[in-house]
Amino acid sequence: MAFYNRILQRPVSSVMIITLVGMGFGLLVHVKLIPTRFNLSSTADALVTALKVTLLVDTVFREGAKFSLIPLFVTQKKALSRAAYQHWTNALLNFSLCVGIVMMLLVEAGAPWIAARLLRGPAIVARSEMITLLRLCAPLIIFGCGSTILGAYLNSQKRFRLVALRNALPAGFATITFLLFWHTSPLAWWVVIAYTGGFTGYFGLLCFGIYQTGHRYQLTWFSAEILKSLKNTMSLPTLGFAIRRVLSGLLVEVYLVGKIGTGAITRYNSAFRIFSAIQTVIGISIATTGLPEMSTHEIEKDKSGLARKIRRNVRTAVLVGIPIFLLLVCQAKAVDALFAAEHYARQISPLLVWLGLGIVFSCMIPVLNAGLYAQKAYRLVFRNMVTMAVLNFGIAALLATMWELIGIALSVSIVALLAVGNLTYLLRKTGVRIWI
Repeated sequence: MAFYNRILQRPVSSVMIITLVGMGFGLLVHVKLIPTRFNLSSTADALVTALKVTLLVDTVFREGAKFSLIPLFVTQKKALSRAAYQHWTNALLNFSLCVGIVMMLLVEAGAPWIAARLLRGPAIVARSEMITLLRLCAPLIIFGCGSTILGAYLNSQKRFRLVALRNALPAGFATITFLLFWHTSPLAWWVVIAYTGGFTGYFGLLCFGIYQTGHRYQLTWFSAEILKSLKNTMSLPTLGFAIRRVLSGLLVEVYLVGKIGTGAITRYNSAFRIFSAIQTVIGISIATTGLPEMSTHEIEKDKSGLARKIRRNVRTAVLVGIPIFLLLVCQAKAVDALFAAEHYARQISPLLVWLGLGIVFSCMIPVLNAGLYAQKAYRLVFRNMVTMAVLNFGIAALLATMWELIGIALSVSIVALLAVGNLTYLLRKTGVRIWI
């Protein structure tokens, strides 16, 4: 009990609480409101898939940059003068906005091709709706990319709370939209527009946050030197995360799942959202708040201090994750009943059980990954991401032929266990021994 009290007194606790609220809104939208309003229909599948594709583009850039940029910000702040550091930060922000514009245009133009490639079998009836929804929510990519740079800047200065609102605002806007336009015919259109509005508001809040730190924005062009530093820092993690998300987020969660039947995408998305929310609240929160200190240990060449910090964070993730594991495995029906529409809640309970088997290992993954990011061991990060993504797709494809959605859920738990073992091995290769 004393250990849990210490956790609540640490900065990570406030980040967990804010993230929990944000993930709660996300669960409310994806696990309760979408299934209740649209049932297990083609419209529900189209809406879920359109949001999944658009958020995937944003998430690839954010996850590829978030952890890798924090050590870079810490290093550059120590090496540069205040004026030079501000110029460098502005250049990064402008680059991210340009990337966001390009990615948005690609999604807008490629919407028919994306829908045709992803929605096969029974899910094919949702194609035309998905194209429209995909084009409506594509602009959020611009603000998502810009928010990634601003969020990494604030996290590097240990201003975590404002950044943690990322999950709350888009889903919160969508929740309000459901309440206001419940009986409106093009409700799905308003939902994706609300997500774009949420990302816009989040970007504005982060701009206000960095203004409070004394930072002032200037229209600064990014130099070849800055692009080179980004290439060295972001290229491998971003590419690795892109491969992982395409294999796991699209080919597994949409392509393989969609072939099982109409509504399968919505059902699996509901269960996976609950699982993913728990991993984010615990694992990502602990990893994000611990990364600046771990980066400082690495700059000071203090491998033992880095190992101690990782062990402490892993212990926190395990002790917080164990009660969640017991709740998911033993009380899955009670968990999904809080969110899911009553008429299909029983259909996602088994998925939660099999996903829940690996929840503790899934919460450990971001914490162990942060140890590699702190050392800027991006090749090892890339190797782990690609290896686990390929294994996930292969195991999911195999088990889906035997147990359909249950097999796909079980593959997530199996791969989480393998990832923990692989990350422990990779950290040991860098000279950081976690288990003594």
